Amino acid sequence: MVAAAALAFALTGGPAFAENVGRWECHTGYGENDRIIVPEGRAISGHIQFVDGVIGPDRMPRAEIALRVEVPPGEGGCGCTGLLAFLVPKPEGGLKVQFEVHGNGNAEPFAQAKPGVPITFRVAVKDGVLTISMGKTDPVTKTLRLRYPPAGPLNVSCSGANVVFSDLELE
Repeated sequence: MVAAAALAFALTGGPAFAENVGRWECHTGYGENDRIIVPEGRAISGHIQFVDGVIGPDRMPRAEIALRVEVPPGEGGCGCTGLLAFLVPKPEGGLKVQFEVHGNGNAEPFAQAKPGVPITFRVAVKDGVLTISMGKTDPVTKTLRLRYPPAGPLNVSCSGANVVFSDLELE
């Protein structure tokens, strides 16, 4: 618990801030959320490992490295923008982690992984452009110009899941 608090403190830019902030484990039950905040204007990179989660009638286990944007009233949508990962059933049985890029009201499948496998990622927002990279050997990158301005900094979070974010670094 102390390590998680120290990491949350470090990620919010407190005196303990270090360029290599390390590890954060997110353990939440069905319908619960937990998050840490990345300092404004910073990119974050590291590994995301979706361990397991609680699949329920209304929600899929989720992890995200995302921010909210200022969607004008009447336009609808949550303003979710960034990299989202969901633990979903595979048609042939078993589970997979589905990574999606969300932005400008759209969700686009981006990558897949097996639960328990650490995946390299980098998420940055600069000058209204979201850049997401995944993978180490053959990285895949998606760049998206945001239609609306950010309403705050990036958040690293999970809901209904056990997710390990490791080797975290701020840029």
